[in-house]
Amino acid sequence: MEKNSIAKRADDRDTTERLLDTAERLFGELGYNGVGMRALAAEAGVNLGAATYHFGTKKALYIETFLRRFRPANAERLRLLRAVEAEAQGKPLTVEKIVDCMARPLYLLGLAHPNFDALLARSLFMPPAFLHAAVHREIEPNVEVFIRALRCSLPDVPEDVIRLRVMFAMGALLIFFVQMGKRWPAHNPKFDESLLLELVRFISSGLQSEPAVPAADRPPIPRPPKTPRG
Repeated sequence: MEKNSIAKRADDRDTTERLLDTAERLFGELGYNGVGMRALAAEAGVNLGAATYHFGTKKALYIETFLRRFRPANAERLRLLRAVEAEAQGKPLTVEKIVDCMARPLYLLGLAHPNFDALLARSLFMPPAFLHAAVHREIEPNVEVFIRALRCSLPDVPEDVIRLRVMFAMGALLIFFVQMGKRWPAHNPKFDESLLLELVRFISSGLQSEPAVPAADRPPIPRPPKTPRG
């Protein structure tokens, strides 16, 4: 009985991973509305009953497909930041170190799982309505930690400008990650690292530049409304 139970759990894991891998590719290519559960199950080589047994609905499958990679990468960004803050022993970090912590986990994730880059772009640029709250629950606390770190490192840049530039930086990261897989399909560690460092330098330069409009002439930049929970 125990052997049968172990075998069943292994089969369930295999089915789940095949469904998630297939969903990652198809949702990234075609979007949420472009993929039906029946077609997705067939592409994964499982029957529709197995797909609904493991995930219930297409909505639940989409959310899990996104979060299974994004959540650990997002957590890794904070872990890296905490580590460099501990090394700095209370001194402000360089902007490039902060940006490296922001970019590196997602960059490495894209190298390891290129199909996720397309899904990530769709999920953040054109998210299905039901995904919006789930994505922002993951992103918002993380972003606030990085903004606090940037405020310490950029005392002469107003907070509202920092927030605006972080939005610019996130957009640049997403576009780059999507294009990276298309333009450089063959990777090697030295090239990958040099590319990341160039990206970090580019974003850091913008973050720490003088504001384009003097404070006396610039109206405050409003913060976006908080996403409702749910």
